[in-house]
Amino acid sequence: MNILMCIPTRNRAEMVKEVLEYEMEYYKRCGVSLCYYDSSDGEETWKVIEEINSKYSADIQYRRSDPALCLDYKLIEILKDMEKEDYDYLWLINDSISIKEEMLEYVSGISEGGYDLIRLPLAGKGAAEDVVTTDPNEWFHECSQGMAHMASTVMNFSLLRQARHDWDWLREKYVGNNELDDNHGYFFMVAFYLEQILKLEHFTGIFIGNRIKWRRDSPLKKRQIYWRDYVFQAWARSYPETILKLPKCYTDKEDVIRKSDNLSPGRFSRSMLIHYRLSGLYSYSVYKKYRKYFKYITREALKSCFVLAVLPQAFLRWKYANLLAVEEEWQENLNRIEEQIKGKKILIYGAGLYGEKVIQKLKSDGYGNQMIGVAVTETKGNVSELEKIPVHDIDYFVREKEEIFTIVCALPAAADEMKKELKKRKFKYSVTLFGV
Repeated sequence: MNILMCIPTRNRAEMVKEVLEYEMEYYKRCGVSLCYYDSSDGEETWKVIEEINSKYSADIQYRRSDPALCLDYKLIEILKDMEKEDYDYLWLINDSISIKEEMLEYVSGISEGGYDLIRLPLAGKGAAEDVVTTDPNEWFHECSQGMAHMASTVMNFSLLRQARHDWDWLREKYVGNNELDDNHGYFFMVAFYLEQILKLEHFTGIFIGNRIKWRRDSPLKKRQIYWRDYVFQAWARSYPETILKLPKCYTDKEDVIRKSDNLSPGRFSRSMLIHYRLSGLYSYSVYKKYRKYFKYITREALKSCFVLAVLPQAFLRWKYANLLAVEEEWQENLNRIEEQIKGKKILIYGAGLYGEKVIQKLKSDGYGNQMIGVAVTETKGNVSELEKIPVHDIDYFVREKEEIFTIVCALPAAADEMKKELKKRKFKYSVTLFGV
């Protein structure tokens, strides 16, 4: 397969170098071509690419991108630039991501089928076997939970060469037409894929089964804060707007929005709204600006969202002190736990709120394919699955107890009892979410 990976980047030369040092040898073996579109202020990224080209006898392309353009406009310029290239597949990748060698080899093999779109598995979700569809609407719904992820879709160049497209019209519809005067849309690629496949006489897409860990994130990514200051602009407004503007043949759009993995981890839950309020990201003006979108992005009542937007910060700190402490503790502890679980099979013990949150966080951090299941002490009265991961009683996993790393996801009182159950069954590796 003849793949061209295009990577937009800006002022992250250190990360570009770390990623290329990690992946360059096997990317060359797999016949992958790389092209960086750089909008950095200086020449640091260009120097890194020159260094890597020399060190590995590589042929990484380097092209300048206008720093004044927003991300979506840059992606449009990349697509327009690519129309004249002679490759089989185009893969747009974030500059912090490497595609695993096993996945590259697999994609290379199945590409012989000539699929218009190849979809990599969203971490931890989806069936084990590959699924092929010729229905654009089915593609839309199957992709819904990871719709916003650019790097998980590989596009046949036929979508650029053969399907007609009007760049000005697409740009105006999905990026420029914004009554709130926010910076840009963020999710143009989602719209582009879904607009283009409708124009094909015959469409065939494939979802790769969830059995291969497909990506590796640069460890330097953890130092970065992504879209923190644009959380409402991006996820409250831009993402719903993009999905709602899609052609009518794409159905149940509101449900697709709500299923997005970028929203389901509770990005706009009560506790997160409190955090945003205390950090200055949420206020009455923000509420007023984006309230019409709240019905898509949060389960909180609009009245509750209003109250949290106007309550004095000092009062919020007092009223929700316990909640904030618990939220901060579990997230800090999970960050430490992540250092212990690399390469291990992960069992989530607890099918409640914290089990759900931990699954969502681990998936977003790239550990989804390591999770083998969710355990509970007693299945009666419990859910049958959590975040699409099957739930079984703890005895179901005993046969793998020597290999499994178990994360006990419950508040301290319940966690103590669950630890006793693990000890009784002689599970080798376990840690509690609270009180690590």
